Amino acid sequence: MGSVALMTSCKKEVKTQLSKEEIQKRIDSISSEKILEVEEYAKKELEYRIKIEVKVKADSIREATKNK
Repeated sequence: MGSVALMTSCKKEVKTQLSKEEIQKRIDSISSEKILEVEEYAKKELEYRIKIEVKVKADSIREATKNK
């Protein structure tokens, strides 16, 4: 019984040749998903960094104007 399962799992898979259009379609699909992920990450990172860095920059500008 186990040998039958083993033999069927080792069956050769037939690979079909993709056309240039099919390859490009797959590339576009994968890259568009990844681009959206990167854009979402960048927006979150920007919001986080603005809160921190703008305050520090504003404080340093305020301090510099006090000393004049």
